[in-house]
Amino acid sequence: MATLKPIDLSGLNDERLASSVRAQIAEACEKNGFFQIINHGVPVELMDKLKEVGRKFFDLPKDEKLVYAGKPVLAAEGYGSRMVLTDSEPQFWREFLELHTLPLSERHYNYWPQKPAEFNETVEKYTAALMDLAHRLLSVISENLGLKPTYIKEAMGETQQSIVFQCYPPCPEPGKTLGLPAHSDIGGITILMQEGDGLQVAAANDTWELVPNHPNAFVVNLADQIEIITNGRYKSANHRAIVNSDSTRRSYVTFYYPAKDQKIIPAPELVDAKIGPLYRELYYLEYLQALAAGRAKDKRLVQSFAINNPLIT
Repeated sequence: MATLKPIDLSGLNDERLASSVRAQIAEACEKNGFFQIINHGVPVELMDKLKEVGRKFFDLPKDEKLVYAGKPVLAAEGYGSRMVLTDSEPQFWREFLELHTLPLSERHYNYWPQKPAEFNETVEKYTAALMDLAHRLLSVISENLGLKPTYIKEAMGETQQSIVFQCYPPCPEPGKTLGLPAHSDIGGITILMQEGDGLQVAAANDTWELVPNHPNAFVVNLADQIEIITNGRYKSANHRAIVNSDSTRRSYVTFYYPAKDQKIIPAPELVDAKIGPLYRELYYLEYLQALAAGRAKDKRLVQSFAINNPLIT
C-alpha cells in the first residue's frame, strides 16, 4: 500500500492540475479505499475549534459527561465509555460522544453538551463544512467512474450525517486491547480528523499500516454502501485504532450515510453484462439490522450481501 501521502485538493480548481488530482483519488479508491487530503477548503480555525470543544468535553468530570449517556440501540447516540482489557479477543479502549446532525429532524439536542458553551455552534458550523466537502468528494468519485457528478449522492437518498468525538486515554497494557477493533464503516463516506497517531488501515499479507497524522489533513475512507453502489469497483477498507500507554489520542469522525428506507443497488453502468451485479439490492435499514445481529463476525459485513460470486473477497 502507498504511504497515504496527502492529496492536495486545491488542484481541482486548477485546470492544469485537476486531472492529476482526480487520478490520484481514483487510484486511492481502487487500491486502498483510504486517502488523505489537504487544502480541502475547511478553515483550519474551524478544525482547531472543534478539537478544542472536544478536548474540553472529555476533560469534564465523569458524572457531567454521563448526563449525555446514550442507549445501545440501532441508531445509538450520546456519550459512552468502554475500557476492556483481555488476553484473548481485542476489545475497546475509548470514550466517545456520537451526535446525529442531519437531517435536522434527527438532531437531538438533549445529547449535545452544554459545556463548553460554544460546543453547539462549533459542531453546527463544522458539520456543515464537512457536508459540503463530502458532496465535493462524492462528485469527483462519481465522475471518476464515468457517472454523472450527483450519482452517488442521489443513490444514497436524503442526506444523513453524524459526528463521533473519540478519546483514547493511555492504556496500562496496550497489547491487550484496541481503541477500536478492525472494521469497515457501514455507510457511504467517512471523513476523519485525528490528533495523534493510532489509526491503522489493513495492508497486504494481513498486516496493518499506520495512517500518518498530517497537520490540517483529513483522512477519507470509503464505506460499505459505496462498495455496493460501485459494484465492487471501489472497496471499503478495514481499519482499526490502536492505543498506547503514554498519551491520549483523539479523533473526530464525520459519517455520511443513506437513509434507512433508501434502496441501495449497484450502478447499472458499472455492472458487467456477462457477470451481472456482484451485490444484491437492499434497504439500508436491512444493513443496520444485519450489523446488530452480528453477521460480520468472520468477514466484512458487505460480503454477506454479495451474490454468490468468486470476485468478492
